[in-house]
Amino acid sequence: MKPFFYTVKTACISVVFLAFFCISPAYALTFAVPEKVSQGRGFLVTIEDTAPFSGTVLWRQKEVPFTAAEKKNSYTAHVLLGMPIDAKNKEFVTIICNNKKITKEITPLPVSWVTHKLTVAPKYAEPPKELQDRLQKERAATKKILATISPNPTWQMPFTRPVKGTISGSFAARRVFNEKPRSPHLGTDMRGAIGTSILAMADGVVLLAKEHYYSGNAVWIDHGQGVISMYGHMSKFAVKQGDIVKQGQKIGEVGATGRVTGPHLHLSLYIQGVAVDAVPFFRTNPLEIIGGPTKEEPRPEPKGQNNTKTKTKKAQKATNTNKKQK
Repeated sequence: MKPFFYTVKTACISVVFLAFFCISPAYALTFAVPEKVSQGRGFLVTIEDTAPFSGTVLWRQKEVPFTAAEKKNSYTAHVLLGMPIDAKNKEFVTIICNNKKITKEITPLPVSWVTHKLTVAPKYAEPPKELQDRLQKERAATKKILATISPNPTWQMPFTRPVKGTISGSFAARRVFNEKPRSPHLGTDMRGAIGTSILAMADGVVLLAKEHYYSGNAVWIDHGQGVISMYGHMSKFAVKQGDIVKQGQKIGEVGATGRVTGPHLHLSLYIQGVAVDAVPFFRTNPLEIIGGPTKEEPRPEPKGQNNTKTKTKKAQKATNTNKKQK
């Protein structure tokens, strides 16, 4: 029997359901793919059927395997994908399952990224020549990590926020160090005092826990299907390479190692090597796939300062009232 198609549109997403029949027993496979995704956002592909299935998602020349899990007499598989920060042309996601190959078109939506001008030690703006060999090895190690696509997903949404601190540096900001333009900020900076516990966003395996020149003490965790999180500038490690961690488990402490202007956590989330904004993953479902960069937040006032201001205002008000009464 030939495939048949129908489309159901929601406010932000056009979900396409595709059903077809294979050799007995009959299958009723459906999958949902968003029609539009903002640059720098992660998004879900959902595949469902009434019988067990497995397959592969093709996205930007990467193959992501999936196997359905049983839930309430049906089977469902989820795959996370990421839209690059510089995507301009239409992208295509292909699902291969039950000897069928179906492709869906996705339109990237442009985002206006912010710009940060920062002053750091000269050695971090222009690394000495004798460090080039080290930097090359660290880049190679990072590239190898980001190429990891293990078959079994260990993540579940929403993700755990690693620290409670406010956002001091938004994802994908254009960076200018010591008046010299550099690569975009492929992560989110979150405030935290030195020694603050850093928690794993999701279950996974530690791929690397090591000091790097720019990232300082950093931990990389594999959450399956190419979903990788990175936590940088730590003061202390609480895990080592090869450790299996649980969502919400302490993996280190906030610090100021590497290229920093002060203590904070640098958090990066990569999906099959594509950097995406991690903050939307901390919110309740559904995952927000349309929008601009996460807004930066002002530094919180020291404890007691608000009370002092309030008391001062009340005292001033009382004084003015007394003056009027006199």
